[in-house]
Amino acid sequence: MEKEKRLVEVTVQEGIATVLLNDPEKRNALSMPMAETLTAALRQVWQDSRVRVIILRGAGEVFCAGGDVTSMKQRADAYREGREPESDTRLNMWKLNEVVLTLREIPKPVIAWIEGAAAGGGMSLALACDFSLAAENAKMVFAFSGIALAPDMGASVMAPVRIGFPRAADLFMTGRRFTGREAAQWGLITSAWSSEKLAEEVSMLAHRLAYGPTLAYAEIKRSLNRTLFAGLHDGMAEEVEGAARLTRTADHAEAVEAFLEKRRPAFTGR
Repeated sequence: MEKEKRLVEVTVQEGIATVLLNDPEKRNALSMPMAETLTAALRQVWQDSRVRVIILRGAGEVFCAGGDVTSMKQRADAYREGREPESDTRLNMWKLNEVVLTLREIPKPVIAWIEGAAAGGGMSLALACDFSLAAENAKMVFAFSGIALAPDMGASVMAPVRIGFPRAADLFMTGRRFTGREAAQWGLITSAWSSEKLAEEVSMLAHRLAYGPTLAYAEIKRSLNRTLFAGLHDGMAEEVEGAARLTRTADHAEAVEAFLEKRRPAFTGR
């Protein structure tokens, strides 16, 4: 019998848990099942006494493509037809936020291993990790404005903390793409490496942390949460209300349709 595929795979070796987003056919998009499964997997390794450090990565050629555009289309169609969608926008957004909050609250170092592409909510995942190592040629984008939405999953709080207001506003509003190398130069991620060297660097960092003073790491993480990310939950609440408004707009419906049809959207400000 063929082994049932899991959306998230967890392996533990030498004190290092690798949490793998395992939906490459959908570019590891953050569907509700993916978000719920990922949160459960993270809580599992949180409680596992064998685990001293966590690596988060994506299967295939993409780290995480962000939100599930097919689900967005279904929601936009419902609003356009004057009916409520099957699932509540606010509830869904908090399920996504729970992934980020769990990443920040886990008292163990978390490393994002980024190959291929990271977009939208995929960037939020990377920002929530304590370390983010990427391929120099990784393709990154805060894709929210391209589908007529604002940043979510805490990105509006976490990105400015790392790179300041001017660059965050630029990346959020223009939706321009950038590379892993640029992200490292700006301080958005920890470092960028050649594709040939990335795996080695992730492994070296993970082993160094696994054999280090884990209680001290936990306290460092708590301190950073208190000082730099004290406003994360409140910021997320603002993002959720913004999403509840924007997902009802004609601009969002047009942007999602244009994305799926691979054409330029025609925004009307409605």
